[in-house]
Amino acid sequence: MSTTSTGQWLNQYVAPQLLEEFKNYKNDFVGVIPGAPKAAITADGLRFNKLINNVGFYVNNADDFTAKKMTGEKTLVDWEKYDTDPTEVDDAEIRSLAYDKRSQVRVKHAEAFKIGIRNHILHKLAPNANVDGKMPVIRTSGDAVGTRKRLTFADLVSFREKIRALNLPNENEFYLVLCPEHSSDLLLDRDGAKDFAMSLFIDPISGKVKSFLGFKIFENNQANIYDSTGAKKAVGAAMVAGDFAASTFFYGPNAVYHLNETKILYKPETIDTKSADPKSEFRTQTYGLVDRIVDYGFGAIISAPSA
Repeated sequence: MSTTSTGQWLNQYVAPQLLEEFKNYKNDFVGVIPGAPKAAITADGLRFNKLINNVGFYVNNADDFTAKKMTGEKTLVDWEKYDTDPTEVDDAEIRSLAYDKRSQVRVKHAEAFKIGIRNHILHKLAPNANVDGKMPVIRTSGDAVGTRKRLTFADLVSFREKIRALNLPNENEFYLVLCPEHSSDLLLDRDGAKDFAMSLFIDPISGKVKSFLGFKIFENNQANIYDSTGAKKAVGAAMVAGDFAASTFFYGPNAVYHLNETKILYKPETIDTKSADPKSEFRTQTYGLVDRIVDYGFGAIISAPSA
């Protein structure tokens, strides 16, 4: 059986490829989030206007009408700055490696950025807690498995009812990102599947749930975590008893995602005149916009405790 220890082999008789890291790089749901209109991007952030519809409708009106002003609202989505940790590589450690470590460090930074921005987007789109009539959050109600209850088709129908009650104009922009547990729950809910067979689309090869009752569905191992009170926890926060993973719903037109060109910050070892083993450093940095434009049209499904 193979063994692993810290360090790097330095002689030439080493398999040239690097072993894969088992990390979740999946971020396909990011591609459906609208980008920012160029004309609305400013040094302060992204600017939006909205008119509030106050137009009344009357039947058999006999009185004179009085014209009303239609007021508006404006929204500013602030810029955010995204960085990776700098990585140091010295001349001594790479002199005899069987691969180009500097090049691979760049790849690892790109992968870290991809994971980080995905987790950040998913976290920002999810509601902080339930907001009736705006951002619904429900709990699952299925059979107990371990410390939680499974997600059922009936739960999805109940959630769909709450989403449709929001009167969101474009039902083709309903997106649901399932956490791993909820994805498995739907595959196991065979009794529910009989009732909803015509509206459930599962890829027969991958086993992934593609769509259900108007929801376009993605799956991701990364999930938002909510505590026992139904409040969303910070990205990377430790899970404790009473915390459960959640699936996240977002209405596409009410979300925005924009990145400036990512800067590659590199300091070569050729300018390090003092170190015994000259060092190079590498990191990435950029500015971007990721947010809910309005706190309306988002939601979550949280696993309920089994007891």
